[in-house]
Amino acid sequence: MSSLENHLQRAEEFLAQANVSDLRAPKVEMWFLAAYHLIEACAAKARLHIMKHQKVADELRRNPTILGEDSDRVAEAFRYLDHVARSKFVYGASGSEEDFQEARSNFALIEEICRRHLR
Repeated sequence: MSSLENHLQRAEEFLAQANVSDLRAPKVEMWFLAAYHLIEACAAKARLHIMKHQKVADELRRNPTILGEDSDRVAEAFRYLDHVARSKFVYGASGSEEDFQEARSNFALIEEICRRHLR
């Protein structure tokens, strides 16, 4: 199985876990992990590998071959999931309903853009 296929499989597994959870923290963490693997699948399609979630935003900006003109939008959405949403929901308990909806919409943006680039 190729790296692209592996990342897509992992993304689907994490998304399935997000869809069965009723709790916000697991949903946010699974969205984050699914987003990471969708982005890595796009990188694999471009024959690149980011390797660490901490490098995603910088690597997307450095390598526009991964997502082209969508790089900045995906980088910012991923940064939100990583630095804001996970801090509020996974590591703390300070996330509001608005924060949760923002996490959901940032994941949806990443998913839509990545799936479009993977077609």
